[in-house]
Amino acid sequence: MKQYVLRRLALAVPTLVLVSLIVFSIMRFMPGDVVIRMVEGHAYAPTIEALRKELGLDRPAVVQYLDWVGGIVLRGDFGNSYWTRQPIFDEFVRRFPVTLELAALTILVSVVIGILVGIVSAVRQDTASDYVGRVLAILALSVPYFGLAVLVVVLPSIYFKWTPVWTYVALTTDPLENLKIMIVPALVFGVTRAGPIMRIMRSALLEVMRQDYIRTAWSKGLPERVIVLRHALKNAMIPVVTLVGLQTPLYIGGSVIIETIFRLPGVGLFFFEALTRLDYPVVQSVNLIVATMVVGLNLAIDLTYAFLDPRIRYR
Repeated sequence: MKQYVLRRLALAVPTLVLVSLIVFSIMRFMPGDVVIRMVEGHAYAPTIEALRKELGLDRPAVVQYLDWVGGIVLRGDFGNSYWTRQPIFDEFVRRFPVTLELAALTILVSVVIGILVGIVSAVRQDTASDYVGRVLAILALSVPYFGLAVLVVVLPSIYFKWTPVWTYVALTTDPLENLKIMIVPALVFGVTRAGPIMRIMRSALLEVMRQDYIRTAWSKGLPERVIVLRHALKNAMIPVVTLVGLQTPLYIGGSVIIETIFRLPGVGLFFFEALTRLDYPVVQSVNLIVATMVVGLNLAIDLTYAFLDPRIRYR
């Protein structure tokens, strides 16, 4: 397993280099000029040129890229924001707990709903419960999470003349108030992500239930609950774990829109505000940090296969 992990880590290096190149290039091709936006058109040309030189934007793009990557690799320095002049990594660390909490709650909601509905749908195949579960899965797949989020925010004000106040309270300050604020965005995001999990859980469990060792368990007279939960569910979870791993970028990337709509002060809102202001270092560094986290999470998820199925070995 050690060699497998080292190989995966070695393969992660070119992946992250490619991500950094793509993000850096896309930001330079975006319309607009960050310096012009910063001075808001109320400065003379010498001032604009001086600010451009101060930010290092007067240098060739290759030099800017190498300076950015070199700072990360050699000094662990992700640079400073053009607008606030504050260290990007410090701001990321300060905001990351909000995004992490939102992602964790979203995964919890989507996995719990998806697995429970998937189990019921598989065990009660071709019954009313199965049909209802399949319809719910299709609805969850069809409804975009950002559209549902907008409806949750807008509809109460239209029909009930009430606008919810989304003033964030830290988990360490007041856990109950924090949960009241975070549960709605997590439910909105998690319900839409539960659809694929429902479908894959149903398919995987139906396949496992047809295996010989399950027939043997039935022939021994074991209760249905024991057969499903103790013998079949563990092996059926492998495709679900894979799907959750593949959806990890969606959980993290989706936080940009969810945090913006609900005004949650997480990394997603930080990224969105930087993108609208053309804050190149922030957008580049946040993308690279998130990409590194996704690569690490995918490796961790792959390693869980050996725990779920002892027949799987890594070499």
